[in-house]
Amino acid sequence: MKNEIDFYDNTNLKSYNLDESMRYQLNMLDNLDVFTRKHCENVASLTCRLCEQLHCTKGFTEYCTICAYLHDIGKLFIPPSILQKPERLTDEEYEIMKTHTTIGYNICMKDLKLRPYAARCFISS
Repeated sequence: MKNEIDFYDNTNLKSYNLDESMRYQLNMLDNLDVFTRKHCENVASLTCRLCEQLHCTKGFTEYCTICAYLHDIGKLFIPPSILQKPERLTDEEYEIMKTHTTIGYNICMKDLKLRPYAARCFISS
């Protein structure tokens, strides 16, 4: 019997008690760019569902889900004119956009609670 999974169903996304630092960063991102915030939530939901389907431990699922929430946190420091540009980015703008991974890594490294997720922010995007 084939079991079909709806990976876009948010009802299975666990609330992993994101700490104050994480909630603050996500709220800041929401204020800057709602699309990126929603994208982070969708990636976290998909990640959680995948981990559950793979029968990962609760701790590993939690870790992966938090990494997914934070993977674009460096976009906080990308100018809105680039982040929200509806047209194709110029080569120069694209180079600026690519820096969000390094910025996200640095944000996480400066906060002891976010530090365990730093490497994932840097390599995930």
